[in-house]
Amino acid sequence: MILSKEKILDKLWAGEGNYVADNTLAVYVRRMRMEIETAPGNPQMLLIVRGMGYQWNIGN
Repeated sequence: MILSKEKILDKLWAGEGNYVADNTLAVYVRRMRMEIETAPGNPQMLLIVRGMGYQWNIGN
């Protein structure tokens, strides 16, 4: 399943997340990758699907 940035922001912050800076989610995703990925620069678990959103790869 691919979740859009807007859907994630809506679930994490009340409302539409309009008060959240555009790159806030990207910063949190980067921090999560630093914790969970073996090679954060080449992520295998938390993926960006260009133009659509984020995807958790449960295959690994």
